[in-house]
Amino acid sequence: MTGFGNVDFVIADVDEEGSIGQFLSVELQAIDIAGTVNDAYSALREDRQLEAKKTYGLNFDNVYKRYITQLIRKGYFHHHWGTKIVAVMQDVLYEYLRGKAEFMRTRDVRDSTVNIIFMSYSCADDPGNPGAKRFALSEIEGTSHSNLQQAVLYKEAPARKKFCQQISKALSR
Repeated sequence: MTGFGNVDFVIADVDEEGSIGQFLSVELQAIDIAGTVNDAYSALREDRQLEAKKTYGLNFDNVYKRYITQLIRKGYFHHHWGTKIVAVMQDVLYEYLRGKAEFMRTRDVRDSTVNIIFMSYSCADDPGNPGAKRFALSEIEGTSHSNLQQAVLYKEAPARKKFCQQISKALSR
């Protein structure tokens, strides 16, 4: 939708005439991987050694800067519509986001000030299927777009002197 973007899912009450009643958006978020694992995967499948060590990793910071901004923006629209957006992610990612932006949270997601709901899940061993994993709900918490925005924008700034030291270090490369 122009000016809003896409959402992964929408859950809506629709009456017999097709009119939309209440609705909420659902955004799923996975972790980004920096680099590529394709060469390592191919080597494993072909039972051969890698020619060089590959570098890749989980890119938590990229998810943070993109996803939090998206939730603030879309949460703002949901605030005006009197609806909510649900952010679904693995518990380790949610813990990371909370650590980066210590926003106010509540377990009362029905509160009228809550317009962003975080649902986190864990990936646990499946007791009924040895060697397999299953998803299990970990936590449900709510906040508002404004609380999330405040937590992101109004952090304590690093010392100017340290920033200048980093500039000098970069210039000497």
